[in-house]
Parts: sequence; structure tokens; C-alpha cells
Amino acid sequence: MDMKRYLMWLWLALFLVLGSTATTVEAHAGLIGSSPKEGDVLQTNPGLISMRFTETLEPDLVAIRLYDWNGKQVALDKPALQPGDASQVNVRLPDLQEGTYVAIVSVVSEDGHPVEERISFSIGHKSAIVVNPTEKQSGSNYLIVYRYLTQGIILLGGGLYLLAWRGQRYGLPDFSKLLGSGRLLGWGAALIGLVFLWFLYDDSLKAVSLSKALWQGNWPVLVQSPFAIMLLVSCGLLILLAIPNMVRGWYVCLWVVLVSAQAFGGHAWGISPVWLSLALRLMHVLTVSIWMGSLVYLLLVHRQDGDHEGFKAFFLRTVALAAALAVVTGILMLLVQTDVAGLFRSTLTWSYLLYAKVAAVCAMLVLAYRQTKRWRQNEALRPNLLGWEIVFGILAIMAGIWMSQTSYPTAAPDTSYAIQHIQEEGF
Repeated sequence: MDMKRYLMWLWLALFLVLGSTATTVEAHAGLIGSSPKEGDVLQTNPGLISMRFTETLEPDLVAIRLYDWNGKQVALDKPALQPGDASQVNVRLPDLQEGTYVAIVSVVSEDGHPVEERISFSIGHKSAIVVNPTEKQSGSNYLIVYRYLTQGIILLGGGLYLLAWRGQRYGLPDFSKLLGSGRLLGWGAALIGLVFLWFLYDDSLKAVSLSKALWQGNWPVLVQSPFAIMLLVSCGLLILLAIPNMVRGWYVCLWVVLVSAQAFGGHAWGISPVWLSLALRLMHVLTVSIWMGSLVYLLLVHRQDGDHEGFKAFFLRTVALAAALAVVTGILMLLVQTDVAGLFRSTLTWSYLLYAKVAAVCAMLVLAYRQTKRWRQNEALRPNLLGWEIVFGILAIMAGIWMSQTSYPTAAPDTSYAIQHIQEEGF
């Protein structure tokens, strides 16, 4: 199949996926019902707050705070999950005066993302003035930035290393020769970024301190957050990469595992079936890493050593396969993750990021086609076009990582349920 037909089929697949038309809601663990309900005015103290979510919850990662109309926090016992239904959380209420109260619940989705919901209710009458509870804001925006920079370095570094490893067969420079001291700078930046990510993520959790759990060796708590485990595994692999004078296969395997680990800290854990979601995300992350690493490697090799005819065929096959698999797995991830149908009507940030990612990938494919055509005709590569292809790839990675930190549109859940009320002796 020639390149023109190959691109035509890829664009057609993207059009079909994005062109289909479903009612959407936000994903992650979303609140779908509570007792008391939002805005209820009750004659007596209900004795209990119950909230149900779209996903099952982790028992140690749930926190509920209650504030009165003056914004003063009311002490509560530790919340507990409903026996037999881990999607519902309950907490006893102490004696309360008449007035308006705001309950804020913090949970962690199955994919490891922190989610916060709130309801207000009144006892006896609504308060004339209700002070909005003030809480320390978590650094969610910083979390996205550090995650992008850190995981971007890891993805680019892994793909670049694998291409340099294969490129040595054609007499091309290895990874250390290409990057020089930049190799150590990248390693240090990735390690520091992972440490910052850990503390930013820990700060966003209201119910537990993961740093304290790590210090105490409390693994039952740690394993409830896939994102935390991904950060710990990535740090360990980076440290192992720093061991000098190991056989080359050691570093190749570590890079593959390190890049693969980045696939296990996002939405995949909250999507059913989990095994398919994880497999697609793993393949997507690996192929994106190889695609981007190939482009950066070609730019560096072209500047240092000129054109290498023996490398050309291998490079074109590698990039074509990586690009095809990245696009196909991206489409399949979209089909598994969301209904797709309501994307054009959705106002979620995730949908706009998807449009940006698709546009960046299409721009990369157009530039790749032009460069490949020139190269096959034995014309010199144009570094400026290659540079723009890398820029669009970086933008696509940025959009993808940002998407993994935000709620995505999915089918509206079935809300035909009743909150299970618990007898005092059974809770």
C-alpha cells in the first residue's frame, strides 16, 4: 500500500470515529445521588449522610468534611463504604443546630484521579447567609504541567534510546554520543519531576497522606492508587538506569518497561473491560514514544552525520508502523473509553483537547508524507519540516497527557436507584 492510500485510510478512520453522534456526562467517579439531596430542607437531623458514585470507591481514599453556615467545620467520624456496595459512602452526623450545611466529599476514582463533590442541605430552615467553605486549593494545574514535562521526557528519551540502539547497526552514533551531557540533564529532570509529581498528587488527596503511608510501608493504602504506584515504579526504573557498565540489553529492557509504566497511571483503570483498556493504552504509549523518538533521532543524526542510505529503509518502516499503530490504538481507545457520539455537543475540556490532538496528528501525517516523498526521490531532508513535525508531536503529547487528567464524556449512568438507608445498628 503506497503512502497516499495509507494516509487516506487513516484520515477516513478518524473521520468516521469523530463524525458519529449520545448524551454525555463527566467521567471519573461522579456523584449520582445523595441523602439528603442537594438543597433539601429537613425538619430533623437525618443522622446520616449517604452519597453514591458512578464507580466503586477505595475505602482509605474517601474523606467527607461538613461545614455550617458560618463556614466552620463540624467534626465527623471517618466515613465508611456501604457493605455490599462500594460505590456508596456513608458518615454519621453529630447533633446539629438548625441552619444550612455544606458537605464536601473527596474520593479517588478507579484510575487514581482525585475527585471532589459537594451538597448543601438545611435543618429546620435555610440560613439567610451561608459562607462558602474555604479550603486549600490543590495544585491540579501544576500537576498537569509537571506530568507533561516529566512523562514527555520519559517518552522522548525511551523512543530516542531504542532508535539509537537499532541505528548502531548502520554505523550511526549511540544514545550517549548523540546527547552528550544532555543525557544526564534529561535523567535528572525526569527524576526531579517524578518527585514533584508525587508531592503534588499527595497534596490533592484529602483522606490520606501517601507520603506517610510510604514511610510506614503501608502498601494496602498505596496500591489503592494506580497513579502513585506508577510514580514509584518510574522512580525505581530511573535509578536502575543510572547504574553504569551494564550489558546493553539491561538498558533496553529498562527503557521499554519505563515507557510502558506511563500507561498505567491514567483513565485505563476506570474503563471496562480493564484488560482491553490497559492493552490499548500500553500499545499507544509505546508507539507514540517510538514515533516521536524516531523523529528526534533523525533530526539529530541528520545534523551530525548527514544522510545514511542503509538507515533509510529501516527508519521509514519503523516510523510508518509506529504512526499507524499510534493512530489505530488511539481510535480504539476512544471507542472503548467513551460513547463518541456526543463529542461535538460536549463542552468538556477533554473534547476540545481531543480535537487539538487529532489536528496535531493530522499535521504530522501531512508533513511526514511530504518528507517521505522527498526522501524516496533521493532529495535532501528539510530540517525545518522535520522540526515542525516534532513540534506538532509535542503538542499532541501535551493534549494527550492533559486529557488523562480531565473528565471525559461517556454515557449517562442509570440513575434509577435508591440510596440504601442504613439502620443505626448496622452502620
